Amino acid sequence: MFDASEAFTRHFTPVDGGYVYYSSGKASGGKLVTAEEYQRLVADWQRVAGPRGRWKITGLVLGVILAWVLASEAWSLPDWTRWLVIGALVAFLSAWFLWASFAPRRLVKGRPDIAPPRPLSEARREARAGITWRVVVLALVFSGGALFSTVGSPDESWSWWAWLIGSGALFGSYVWLAVQKALDRHR
Repeated sequence: MFDASEAFTRHFTPVDGGYVYYSSGKASGGKLVTAEEYQRLVADWQRVAGPRGRWKITGLVLGVILAWVLASEAWSLPDWTRWLVIGALVAFLSAWFLWASFAPRRLVKGRPDIAPPRPLSEARREARAGITWRVVVLALVFSGGALFSTVGSPDESWSWWAWLIGSGALFGSYVWLAVQKALDRHR
């Protein structure tokens, strides 16, 4: 469905002497990444988001859940600790992925541009091309289902409003993405 390695390597364009990497979709030009640096970046990304990385993450999540369940049963921890553990786990995994995904930016920081800045429209079109139609349709189905089931049962509590706003924003974003991807076909 979604190949994290392909999405990562798509940011690099082969040129003589290595690869061009655009560190930002905004007004920065392309920076040179040598072939050795590229191989190291891809290998590091594979350790985080490749098949082995996903198994490590699964093992970590299961280990943390098991440890929390055992600790909770042994010491009768209050319910709020469950949310604390979940929040800490999400924060740790998010930081881990962000650190790995920003490795190319850290690498090229301060290097001179070897390619002119690309137009923002081209960068956005390339980003949209990285999201498959299958992902778009699944996101529309699930966010639309959440949105319409929330609208269908109004109780106007805080959680109802959170679901309404969150699922509505996600659904609207993916509708916009689908329209833009459809227009990209005709450009």
